[in-house]
Amino acid sequence: MTGWAHSNADRATREGVAAEIRAWMRAATDSPLYLRLAGAIAEDPTMLDVVARIDNVPPMNLLFGAVQLLRGGPLSDISYAEFREFVLANEQRIVEIGCTRRTQTNEARRCAVILPFVAQAVAELGGGPVHAVEIGASAGLVTCLDRYAYDYGDGVIRAAGNGAGSAGGELVFTCENRGGFAVPGTVPTFATRTGLDLAPVDIDDEDQRAWLEALVWPEHTERLARFRTAIAVRRATPVTLVAGDALTELPRVIASLPPGPVLLFHTVALYQMSAPWHRELDNVVAGLSRERPLARVAFEPRAGFTHSVITTALAFADAPAVGVGHHHGEWVDRVA
Repeated sequence: MTGWAHSNADRATREGVAAEIRAWMRAATDSPLYLRLAGAIAEDPTMLDVVARIDNVPPMNLLFGAVQLLRGGPLSDISYAEFREFVLANEQRIVEIGCTRRTQTNEARRCAVILPFVAQAVAELGGGPVHAVEIGASAGLVTCLDRYAYDYGDGVIRAAGNGAGSAGGELVFTCENRGGFAVPGTVPTFATRTGLDLAPVDIDDEDQRAWLEALVWPEHTERLARFRTAIAVRRATPVTLVAGDALTELPRVIASLPPGPVLLFHTVALYQMSAPWHRELDNVVAGLSRERPLARVAFEPRAGFTHSVITTALAFADAPAVGVGHHHGEWVDRVA
């Protein structure tokens, strides 16, 4: 795992926490505000002690998300002194949020990164509608991959028969296809959509929805607007959300599906789990693939890569990377 994603830092020392923060900063260049605040935190012993109390990953995302949640909206160009004062005045509540919630960002534009590989997998499964199963689904926005439209620079791609828009209002994801990957003429169709998550998000619960919004970085106004439109698409799309660990729930979910091939996918979600858990999931998937046609597409952080990697093998842990992508879906490229 990358340093920011699944930390092996020495959380018992301020030096270890500061090193963890600096590793996180290398992947946080999309937010100048967060970079400025994080750089100051890494030099502040008192604030390092606060971060050390957030026993969860990644602690900086959780810290900033908790502050935005408690302040009721995106941070503006806040000074470090004001930010520090707010954190210390609300330290116990911030630590509680950071320790009990997850970074369920559910950035729907990640669909654009994996669509070329999803289309290829569906074609290899026979080309017909597949049962889509997402691990780490949060609110199920990415689970609705077949209900969005996509633009890689050569025209908008939609699901067959969906020329006028999609359920909930059309949402078009623009994505720079830097790697020149083959893109489908139409978006593949899902027969069913199921999302697995340790704690699925109820989009009709105001508090849970507010937490997802709080995880959006402050400068990302377009991303926040996309999130809110994706919520409307999700409300209009049938998705079954299942609570539980994929190691036990995935076999049950797949056994309950009607006949037909299964497409399994996950995007920037499994980094929160340990390496042994990944190995065990690979074993589970291998067993399931012997029972019915199954393909897997993953888009996850990996040690040695600045950006998350795309894999298409049934076993994720040792699978070769077939591409890399921006973690919020801005572009997809080949492995350098």
